[in-house]
Amino acid sequence: MAWWNNLQLKSKNPEVRRKAIEGLKLPADRRAVELLAEALKDEEAGVRIAAAKAFEKVKEAESVGPLIGALRDPSDEVRQAAATALGSLGHVSAISPLTNLLRGANPFTRTAAAGALRKLNWRPSSREEQALFEVALGNTRAAAFAGEAALKPLVSELKHDTSFQRRAAAEALENVTDPRRIQPLLAAASDEDATVRVSAIHSLSRENSAQVTDALLKLARDQEACVRLAAAQVLAKREDPGLVPAFLKLLNDDNFEVRLTAVQFIGKTGEPLFAQALVSRLSDTDSDVRLAAAKAVGALGSPEAIEELVVALTDEERSVRQAAEAALDQIDPNWALSDAAQRASARLEALLNDSSPWVRSAILQVLTKLRAPVAT
Repeated sequence: MAWWNNLQLKSKNPEVRRKAIEGLKLPADRRAVELLAEALKDEEAGVRIAAAKAFEKVKEAESVGPLIGALRDPSDEVRQAAATALGSLGHVSAISPLTNLLRGANPFTRTAAAGALRKLNWRPSSREEQALFEVALGNTRAAAFAGEAALKPLVSELKHDTSFQRRAAAEALENVTDPRRIQPLLAAASDEDATVRVSAIHSLSRENSAQVTDALLKLARDQEACVRLAAAQVLAKREDPGLVPAFLKLLNDDNFEVRLTAVQFIGKTGEPLFAQALVSRLSDTDSDVRLAAAKAVGALGSPEAIEELVVALTDEERSVRQAAEAALDQIDPNWALSDAAQRASARLEALLNDSSPWVRSAILQVLTKLRAPVAT
């Protein structure tokens, strides 16, 4: 059948040539090496890929040379197949060219080279090589331990075809202090995948430049709630009064965690004039937001919040009721005597007809407390 195989290998149809290579039952000798080496020069990448893979079956030292040459092939897939075959053959002469491949542009080719080097028991000789090796294997967090040497490999990984790898690279760059990481991370903050944007945002958390701040403020308006939350959380760590207008807008965000972050940030400003904006969150649909709002208006000490805090004394959540009472005592120990508290009593009386039994009980207790000072 040798004549038939030779005929197929010379076919004008590349699919026939590829199948002929894949179907060859080659002896491990020089003739097999010559045949596959010739196939590695085929004009069709599919044939060259098949030839590179076939070399794994030919355990001859002469196989290494043609495969090393294939590491320079214009096709990423051919280079990957050649790297994998070299790893299987186990010849240390392939280590140097495989190491160079770790710096290539294609992430899958780098992964194939790293896998081959691991089979060859290769050990990196520098921190940069260590970082390149770890990134190629997908160990991006481990690569960050190389410090500045990890910058280029991790930045390159931000362009990976797989969003998981881009996200992992963005996360790892948080532990790299080199300022050259900022621009690539800002680009990653516009990634099509929301999780990559979130990771890039958190990696930029230590950067306070105007450029980064502007980008985070824009991301706080992202269509994805997880991205808005990440941007809000990072910005909230800064004690910057100039951010208040942005957080005031976030008080009405669709996502309760974003609203919660905004309430907590505004509460830390210490400015009583912002208390009125927080009062509306005392009736938020989420109990955590209501609780944070009660604590925040108490800390701000604004009498304008008394009326709504009195109403919050009948909240369905006990923790909110307790926080509202503590906030009232912070604002004015004699809050029950205030006009605002008396206005609240009229609203509470109107709720008696529509509330559940336990809410009515809470309302009656509050009304009793409000009426006692009046009677006195």
